[in-house]
Amino acid sequence: MEKIANLKDVKPGGSLTFNYKGEKAILVRTKGGKLVAYLTVCPHEGGNIEWDEQLNKMLCECHLSLFNVEDGSVYRHSSLFELNKSLTKIELKVDENQDVYAL
Repeated sequence: MEKIANLKDVKPGGSLTFNYKGEKAILVRTKGGKLVAYLTVCPHEGGNIEWDEQLNKMLCECHLSLFNVEDGSVYRHSSLFELNKSLTKIELKVDENQDVYAL
């Protein structure tokens, strides 16, 4: 288990990046307060995934595909890619001190 942050470090609608098993990852706290985490590598072309708070979606900067933040599934893919591969989700745990861990 790797500690990522404390809940107070991530406001609703916010995000932070962290390293997970040697790879770049992102923790997002949705506007509704749900915590989710994903590797930041797009499953289509390996582009960088960023959190877009205004769209409330995960965005591939390489080919502009959008992913649902709740489960990492494809919301809208670029016309270049017909693949419906989801983002790689990271399981999380929050302890009694409100510390967030990647499992």
